[in-house]
Amino acid sequence: MALLQFGTTLVFGVPPLWNNENQPNPDIRKFQAVLVGVLGTVPTLTLAYVTAPFAHQVFLQIPEYARRSRQDLMHFARTLRTNPKGTANTKLEFVTLRIFPFRKHTTAFLHELRALPPMKMRLANIELPKTEAWAQRQREKGIFKRMAEVIQEPRYKFYVKEGRLYTMKTGVPGVWEEVARRIQDQTVAEKDETGYSGLGARKPVVLRSVGQMKLGKEMDKQRLKRHTSRPVHR
Repeated sequence: MALLQFGTTLVFGVPPLWNNENQPNPDIRKFQAVLVGVLGTVPTLTLAYVTAPFAHQVFLQIPEYARRSRQDLMHFARTLRTNPKGTANTKLEFVTLRIFPFRKHTTAFLHELRALPPMKMRLANIELPKTEAWAQRQREKGIFKRMAEVIQEPRYKFYVKEGRLYTMKTGVPGVWEEVARRIQDQTVAEKDETGYSGLGARKPVVLRSVGQMKLGKEMDKQRLKRHTSRPVHR
């Protein structure tokens, strides 16, 4: 709908303003036409930004034995939490929408994903943080390849609907729940290690008593007095 509105503005709104004979000043005509064309992109860009994290589909890479039966699949899903090191490089592919009506595919390793806490006006619950490993992979790519990825609208945040009602539609309920728990577990583990997830370690807060604060002030005064009472040698 937003693309239809933009196309209508571009085809039927901009040309009449550009060729408006009632406006004798050509500069004003061009300014009005360009302004209307730019404003016509606002709904499209807003819709693209708001709907960008919403995942239409999520594909999980599974080994060959997990394809045999549902029991084997659930066994593999449970190993995502019981054996985090062995399943760290399990790939997930998120299918989201783009500005144009084409689907966007984003692939990430399971160990790279982090859970986002609920927050007002936040439209995502999973994040692909730009870690040092990610930055190293970007540096290894050529400049033209990086430019092509920017044009492809990369995604770093995703919103996956939760709840039994949505996972039942996949035909294998319970698998995504294990994936989500794994992402939550590694997010909590990283938070415990760094003190604050995604922003590095926080400095410890040192609590001092009133006596210690007074003693510190007296020592500062003595240092200042010693510093200013030195004799001047000429």
